[in-house]
Amino acid sequence: MIFDIAPQIRGYLTPADLLISEGTFHFTTEKNQLLQGGYIFQIQGEGFIFNLSIQNLNLVVQRNETVSVLSLDKIPEKTKLGFFIMWSYSELTLICKYGKKEEEQLKSVVPNSPIAPPNNLLKWTRLNNLIPTKEYESAEAFRTKIHSCLTTINEKIEESGGFYPFWNISYKKGKIVNRQPKNEIEVQPIVQCLLSDQMLASSIEIIPEFKGGIGNLDFLFIGQVNNRGSVYFCAEFKNAHSEKILDGLTKQLPAYIKNKKADYGAYCVLNYFGEWLKPSEKTKNIEFEIKKTRLSMERPFVDTIRVFNFNLAKPISASKI
Repeated sequence: MIFDIAPQIRGYLTPADLLISEGTFHFTTEKNQLLQGGYIFQIQGEGFIFNLSIQNLNLVVQRNETVSVLSLDKIPEKTKLGFFIMWSYSELTLICKYGKKEEEQLKSVVPNSPIAPPNNLLKWTRLNNLIPTKEYESAEAFRTKIHSCLTTINEKIEESGGFYPFWNISYKKGKIVNRQPKNEIEVQPIVQCLLSDQMLASSIEIIPEFKGGIGNLDFLFIGQVNNRGSVYFCAEFKNAHSEKILDGLTKQLPAYIKNKKADYGAYCVLNYFGEWLKPSEKTKNIEFEIKKTRLSMERPFVDTIRVFNFNLAKPISASKI
């Protein structure tokens, strides 16, 4: 089994991120930093392959038999690049943005067969989150652990059909007559419950609705780092249909991070769009808009904030597929 993530992104990208059936990975760099090439990540085991690499100024992604290549030759040197790697049950997509204009991007889309990672890889990532930890070697190691724990929220919801607790549902004579998404404060106890076992094993303290003097932060995570003491990680949750969805990312969370002197933060999007809640024209591409907005943020926040998208929609039943 091979499971390797480049050191530059190891704290940001976790093993669990690469084992989901549908996902998106995005990063920024300059073209001249890609000249040497090499692997960004590589996974191989029991008939499963998922690799991302730079080869001769080509961005190359392989997911089992499917390979997609994006040539970067024509992009000027020292140009800032924004990459999106997206995989689903049906497609493998690469996007490279090298300017603000819509036409200043390269794109490759190839058909992709449904692929399930082997059970031994899935089991390894889950058990890794439950390994007892008292102290972390660095703030980056602490960030990696929290990212891994947050990634499991979607997994637990999908496996158990656990989207119902995130909705306020009214019944009449045993039938649903109304359903409304819960607000962010109502969701906090559910999230804390989903994370508690991993956080306890990892010696991470969770403080919901932390009062920091400039407003209430949804979650403050506290861990112990060797030779440093307590370090902080801020997490802000926001409904995808909120009118302040982008302000939460660009204004609220950075303010909380500054106020608490935290090293890192996570912006957690509660996405209810589906059968029970239809997106508006403004929010139909909100997941992509949020990721694009994060990539346009100034340093240090473009490097220290990661976006998580939690799918809380009612799943489509098999009879309707």
